[in-house]
Order: sequence, then structure tokens, then C-alpha cells
Amino acid sequence: MSQFNHWAEIAAVAADALLLLRILQLRLHRVYLFITLACVIGLIFDSAQVWLGSETRESARVFLYSRFLYAFVFPAASYDVWEELKTQLARVRRFAILRLGASLTLAAILGIVISSLASADEANSEAVFDTFAVILWAAASTASLAFLWSMQRAVRAQKIALPRNTAVWLLFYQLQLAGEVLVCFLIIVGQQFSSLVTNTLDLTLNLYAVSITLWCVWRLKGSTSDIPSAPQSASL
Repeated sequence: MSQFNHWAEIAAVAADALLLLRILQLRLHRVYLFITLACVIGLIFDSAQVWLGSETRESARVFLYSRFLYAFVFPAASYDVWEELKTQLARVRRFAILRLGASLTLAAILGIVISSLASADEANSEAVFDTFAVILWAAASTASLAFLWSMQRAVRAQKIALPRNTAVWLLFYQLQLAGEVLVCFLIIVGQQFSSLVTNTLDLTLNLYAVSITLWCVWRLKGSTSDIPSAPQSASL
């Protein structure tokens, strides 16, 4: 099972690379700057974990350190999803991102409180650091997912047709963030699972990540201009 997981992790890195190349090929980085940045960061961290070995202490450290960065990357990428509709949704998007920022601030305060209550011994301090990382990661994933849902409701209320790539990014990040929330939950309760169950879940999640990434690569299309003047209806 460990070998299957290793190859699934390599496949995930390859899928990340394909997505980044697809963005650059279609010149979508001109429109989706933060999404492009998220793809670059994801490729770097996933490659580092494969190189270090998924079951090593160093890989676990890289994974947890990256969660602090993703606390900013996920909200920025979710904000960027709506870039082709920034004129029509400017006010709604501004209000929704402020709520997202407030949620992350509360999560950060909670993490600081947990850290301040920790004892001074090294083992406990490390555990608190890990908990802080998971709290921020879970908060960023959940708040970003809520942001996408609230924006989607606003679009439906205003009866705005989604550009094709906006619809693709919307579904992609909804699925990815839902997966991130699930991973957070499994990290919390994962100690109760056997090694076989843990490896099976890891393999399933890796294949899930590869599937939605390849779907995104396939569905993305180039635009005739950086920001389309008239949104086209999406067909998923």
C-alpha cells in the first residue's frame, strides 16, 4: 500500500505540473495571478514531500510549515476565481473577502491563545505549533469555501452568466477546499485508525486530488482577451 501511495504522490506532482503548464500555455496567468501563484507553491511543496519521502519527519515538517502559507494562499486564490467578473461583483466580492479576513483573524487569535497556554518543554511546544498550523489551515480552507459559496449565491441572485474558466475554477476550488477540510478532520481523528486504513485514506485522497486537477487541466480554455467583455455561459 505504501508503494501505491508513493506513485500516487508522484502522479499528483505530475498533475500539478500539467496544470501550471496549461495556465502558462493559455496565458491565464495574466488574469489569474494568485491562482497561478497557488499552483507554483503547490508544485514546489508537493515535489519537496515526494523528494523527502512522505513518511519522514522532514516531510511532515515541510507539510506543516506549508499550512501557514496556505492560510494566505487559499483566500487569495478563492478571491482570484472571480477576476473575470470583477466589475459586476466588485462590491459583493469586497464585502465577502472582508468577512473571510475576519474569520482568519479569529482563528489566528485562537491559535495564539493555545500557544500561550502551552508549557515550555520542547515536545509540548512542538505539538502546539502543529496544532496552530492545523487550526489556521482548517480555518483558511473552511472560510475560503464559504467565500466561494457566498459569491456563487450572489451570482445566481443577480443572474450573471459565468465565464467558462470562472466556472471551472469555481468547481475546482470548491472540490479542493472540501478535500482540505476532510484532510484536517482526518489528521485530528487519524490516530484512532489502523495503518491499513490510514494508507487507504491517503491513497484515496491522492487519487481524488489527481482526478480534479486533471479535470481542471482538461476543462480550461484560452480567452480571446485577458478580461472578456461579455461573459459566456459555461458548460461543465
